[in-house]
Amino acid sequence: MKLAFLSVVLCVFGLCQAQANVGVYTGQGQSLRQITSKTVQMVSEEIVITPGRGRFLFDGGVAGLDQVEYSCKFVLRNLTDEVAEVQVGFPVDSQFARGEAEGKDDGKRWVLDYSFIVRDEETTYHIDFVRREPKDKNEARATFVWKMRFTPKEIKTLDVQYRIPMSVTRYSTQRQAEGSDDRLRRLTACVLESTGYITETGSSWAGNVEKATFTIYTQPFERYLDWRGFIEKRPAGVKPEEIAESMEPYPVQHPWWFREATPKGSRVIVKDGMQAISWEFKDFKPKEPIELRYYVTQIPRLPQEVDAFVDSILKSMPEARKKDGATELEIVKQILLATYGKEPEDGTAKEFVVQQVWYSTRKDFSMSRLTDQQQVVLKELERRIAACKQGR
Repeated sequence: MKLAFLSVVLCVFGLCQAQANVGVYTGQGQSLRQITSKTVQMVSEEIVITPGRGRFLFDGGVAGLDQVEYSCKFVLRNLTDEVAEVQVGFPVDSQFARGEAEGKDDGKRWVLDYSFIVRDEETTYHIDFVRREPKDKNEARATFVWKMRFTPKEIKTLDVQYRIPMSVTRYSTQRQAEGSDDRLRRLTACVLESTGYITETGSSWAGNVEKATFTIYTQPFERYLDWRGFIEKRPAGVKPEEIAESMEPYPVQHPWWFREATPKGSRVIVKDGMQAISWEFKDFKPKEPIELRYYVTQIPRLPQEVDAFVDSILKSMPEARKKDGATELEIVKQILLATYGKEPEDGTAKEFVVQQVWYSTRKDFSMSRLTDQQQVVLKELERRIAACKQGR
């Protein structure tokens, strides 16, 4: 059986999307639907997201996926002078939720697998897992559900904690498929790891959220990503030739990666002694999702991997063009410098980089400001260009 490396049920934001906000729901089972509460307000929410290493080595399969931990604090207030009862739902849109139930304990397994815990000052809530077939493609297929009771004017602080796998998919750094030079297409190959939080379901509470804060710890995961590289372990039980075939587009094991955070307005902070990015909103009407994407490219970050990078480029060139290998690598050199912030001078290189998600020129760019590692990578590439010119 051929190895479908990094695509075993994986699609962009399609593996696990259990990041939705708490919302108000009515009905049961297939009749479960989101409604708007007129009696209970979400006064504030504080969401802390911590991506990190999974329970097993990252090998391109489901078991080795990186994990994300969520710690959520919601302050909820009964606006009325009467007792209020609400059914609270936390939607899940997971590829694994799309199959049939596995038996009477299927819901219990889901609660345990996600380590899903909900409690306030007095109560740890019993969680039901409701699986349903949505009428709209944007609706979640499954929801964690529990019931809450508020006395008149009561305020409750609700803590929700859970963990899920990060979404992973083969991807491209190119903004659109058309218009680029096919011979440079190999440089757009990447793997996308992403996480986030869907805020929109929070709009089902009465009024706006007075204050909302979303924080993602980035420093620990990014240190791990540097160390881990493209994969941490070769898949077990697969023939070496099948691994080689699947890995052929990905010869660089410790490549350059970059991140993209949306929506705009995030800021870099230090929290608990670690770097993080954070969004803060006041009088907030939940709508836009919080998203953090890591693009793991095939552009070398370490000098010892420049040879594998160059060999893959030359190998993919049509036979008729191989005599132009040095010219091709000169274009690649300008693209590499563009990742450091330099605007390309060559027309082909410039046409390529302006289509890349990562491209942004630095006004203060200077060759003298390159890091020691960047300078050595550049020298290694120049060495290969010189060898090509000499026919070696």
